[in-house]
Amino acid sequence: MPTKRPIWLLAQTAILLDGQGDREAAQLLADVTYLDFENTGDSFRTSGGTHAYIMAAVLYVDDHLVSAFTDEIRERIATVLIDVALRNGYTATDRMYIKQALPTIAQDWRSGLRERAQERPTNQARRDRTAPNHPVEDGLALGSRQEHQVYQALKQIQASTPSDRTIAIAPLPGVRLQAGHTWTPDIIVLGNGRAVVFEVDGPHHRDRRRYADDRNRDLQWQRCGIQVVRLPVEDLQEGDQLANRLKEELLRHLWPR
Repeated sequence: MPTKRPIWLLAQTAILLDGQGDREAAQLLADVTYLDFENTGDSFRTSGGTHAYIMAAVLYVDDHLVSAFTDEIRERIATVLIDVALRNGYTATDRMYIKQALPTIAQDWRSGLRERAQERPTNQARRDRTAPNHPVEDGLALGSRQEHQVYQALKQIQASTPSDRTIAIAPLPGVRLQAGHTWTPDIIVLGNGRAVVFEVDGPHHRDRRRYADDRNRDLQWQRCGIQVVRLPVEDLQEGDQLANRLKEELLRHLWPR
C-alpha cells in the first residue's frame, strides 16, 4: 500500500534530482501543479495468478511549461520518480506522462470572461490573464495591486524624462531563458540599450525554497547581462520613496556612470 501522498513523492524526486546535480529537472518539478497516478488500461498477471493494472505517474503543469519537459528531461525525471513511487508502495508504476493542468475556477468566472472579452491585455501575461480581477492599464495586464503601483510610478518617471533618455516599460512578458524555463518577470524596463528586471516580492518570497528559486532565476538573468532589482512589498507604501528608489535603480542599471 502507498505510504506517502503524491505531493510528497514529487518533493522527494525534486530533492533527489537536485542532490544529483540535475538542477534543471529539479526546478521544473518545483513548478509542477500536482502529481497523480492513473490506470493505463494495461494489465499483467501477478505471481499469485491475479491481474494487476499498470499505473502511470502523471505530472500536471501549466500550459506554458509543457514544452519545457523535453523527451530528455522527462526520461531523467521518470528514472527517479518511478523508483521513488515504487519505494513508497505505488506498485506496478512504470511510466510517466506530462499533462496540462486544468485551470482553477473562481465563483465569478463568468463575469471574469466577459470582462476579458471587452478588454484583452496585449502583453503575454499568460497566467495573469486567467485571473478574474487582475489590474489592467493601457491594455496591459499586471500581476497584482503592488505591481500595478510600480507600473504607475514608472509611467510617471517615463513622462518626466527627456526623449533622448526615455524608457520602455514591459509588464509580464513571457521570456525563455537557457535553463529551459519560460518565466514571466513582473516588469522589464528598457532604455539606453540596456534592460533591468523589477520583481515585486511578497512575504511568500521569503520561504526558503522560494528564496532559492528566486536566486536561481536572478542568476539566469545575470548570465544574459541583465540585472534584477527585487522590491519588497513593504517598501511600496510611500509613493515618494518608491519613485526615488526606481529612479536610482534606473540610473544605476540603464545609465551607469
